[in-house]
Amino acid sequence: LAAGNVPVASSDLAGLADRLAEALPGGPAPAGPLSPREVDVLAQIALGCTNTEAAQRLSLKPETVKSYLRSAATKLGTHSRHEAVSKARQLRLIP
Repeated sequence: LAAGNVPVASSDLAGLADRLAEALPGGPAPAGPLSPREVDVLAQIALGCTNTEAAQRLSLKPETVKSYLRSAATKLGTHSRHEAVSKARQLRLIP
């Protein structure tokens, strides 16, 4: 999938993301609700955007995207962008 050589339906990706999210340890509940902008950033990262691409799409600076992503990851109790996306999907915060 990551190589992009095979077309994949978004429903297949959502199913894969759900399976990955279920495989993560449960962990504690989120530290607080995510802001709308944190959700926006996570949604762009879930689409495979880099920080720079997400920044362009959201009319932000890449450093701001990084800050929102770091804040969201902290609130979700995760340690990487991939974990944050999986946890947000598990909690049904993003598709």
